[in-house]
Amino acid sequence: MTYQNAERMTISLPPDIARYIKDYQQTHGLESRSEAFVKAVQALREQELAEQYTALARENDPERALFLEGNTDGLEPSDGSEWL
Repeated sequence: MTYQNAERMTISLPPDIARYIKDYQQTHGLESRSEAFVKAVQALREQELAEQYTALARENDPERALFLEGNTDGLEPSDGSEWL
């Protein structure tokens, strides 16, 4: 996979992590180690976002609770049928 406007980075890894990245690349049929790192960072970002939403929900702030309910944009719920 080629990434447009990709930024090149140089990193140093412990041997066991480097080996794992190579194995993961081969096992999952990825074209490059970069692709494996992209998947890892995306998973890390998703995990962090989920943790932040969980923390937000635990704060029990009424205004934030409305945000979590998903209807703070002023739009009425829709199944999209009006666009068909």
